[in-house]
Amino acid sequence: MCQLSNRIMSPGDMKASLTPLSSFAFVDFHMVMMAAHPQGADMQFDRYLLAQLIRTTIAVTITLVGIVWLFQTIRILELVVSRNGPLPDFIVMSVSVIPLWLTIAFPISAFIAVTWVFQRAIADRELLVMQASGRSAFQLARAPLALAMGVSAILALNSTVLLPFSFGIYKETQFKLRNSIPAVMLREGVFIDVVDGMTMLIGQKTEGGLASDIFIHDERAQDKVITITAKFGKFIEKDGAPAVILQDGMRNEVNQNGEASASLLFDTHSVTIVSEQQTTQARINLDMNEDSISNLLDPSSAPSPDYVDQRRAEGHYRIISPLLGFVLIMVAACSVLCGQIRRDTLSRRTMLNVGAAMVTIAMLVSGRSLATSMPAAIPLIYASLLVPALILLSMLVMPTLRVRAADNASAEITA
Repeated sequence: MCQLSNRIMSPGDMKASLTPLSSFAFVDFHMVMMAAHPQGADMQFDRYLLAQLIRTTIAVTITLVGIVWLFQTIRILELVVSRNGPLPDFIVMSVSVIPLWLTIAFPISAFIAVTWVFQRAIADRELLVMQASGRSAFQLARAPLALAMGVSAILALNSTVLLPFSFGIYKETQFKLRNSIPAVMLREGVFIDVVDGMTMLIGQKTEGGLASDIFIHDERAQDKVITITAKFGKFIEKDGAPAVILQDGMRNEVNQNGEASASLLFDTHSVTIVSEQQTTQARINLDMNEDSISNLLDPSSAPSPDYVDQRRAEGHYRIISPLLGFVLIMVAACSVLCGQIRRDTLSRRTMLNVGAAMVTIAMLVSGRSLATSMPAAIPLIYASLLVPALILLSMLVMPTLRVRAADNASAEITA
C-alpha cells in the first residue's frame, strides 16, 4: 500500500507530478484553463479556425484557377501564335480572363475549404471539445461567417468592377489579334486568299512585318480588278483593320470588259485588307461580361431588342451572384454544426452537404436561364440564393435563441 504524504507540494513538485500524465490529461488541463478565460479562448479558437479556412480557400482557388488556366491558355496561345502576336498580348489575355473564372471558382473553393477544415477539426476532436465546452452552433460558426462575408465582398467587387474592366481588355486584345495579319499569310512564294476577293503573294519576308516582292490581286470591287506589285511592304494595323503599306510599285486597274482603265506608279501606297462585307472595323460591344450592371439593366443600351431580356437577366444575376459564396459556405458549416457533432455521421452529412451545394448552384443557373426567355422569372434568381441563406442562418441562430429563452424562463421561476 502506498502511504499518503501530508506535506504540501511545492510548484516544482506539482510540475514534476504532471510530467508523466497522458495526452488526455493535458487536454483536460487545457480545458480547465479555457474555462478560466472563456471569452479569450473562444476568440483564439475563432482566429485559429478562420486562419485555417482562409489559407485553404486561397490554396484551393489557386489550384482550380490554375487548372482552368492551363486548358484555356492553350486556345489563347494558339490564337497568339497563329496571328504572330507578341508575348505581352498572350500575358494580357491570360490574366484578364481570370476574374470571369473567379465568379464560379472562388465560391466553390470556399465551400471545399470549409468542408475539408471542418472534417479535419472533427478528426482531431477540436470541434467535439468546443461543443462539449458549451459553445453553440452559432458560436462555432463565427469563423465560417466571417469567411462568407469576406468571400461575398470580394465577389461583389469582382462582379461590379473587375470583371467588366478585365474582360473588356481581353476582348479588345482578342479583336486586335483576330484582325491582324496571320503569320501563315507571310509564307514566302505562296498565294494566299487573305480575304474574300483578295489574293496576295510575298517573295521574301523579314522580321517586324516587313516583306519584299509583293503581288496583290484585288477583285473586291464589282466593276474593276486591281493588280498591285511593289518592291517593299510593311504590314500594320490601320483604323482597327489590318493593312499593308507598299513602296516603289505599280497599280493597274482593269474594268469589267477586260480593258485597262488606269495605271499608276507610286512611291507609297496603302491597302486595307478587309472584305467588302465588313462595313466597319470598330468592335461592337456585344459581350455582356464586359458591360456594367447599369447598362445591362438599361434596355436602351442593348444593341438589339432581341438582347434586352438576356441582358436584363445577366444584370440581375451579377447583382445576386456574390451571395453564392455566402450560401455555399453556410451549407458546409450547417451540415457539420447543426445538431450533435458525431464522427460516425460525418460521411452522411458530407454527402448531404455536397448534394445541397449542387442543388443551390443548379437553382441559380436554372433561374438565370429561365429569366432570359421569361422576364417574369427574374425573382427566381434572387430567391434561389436569398431563401437558402435565410434558412441556413435560422438553423444556426434559432437553437441559441431557444436556449436563451429557456434560461430566462428558468431564472424567472427561480426568482
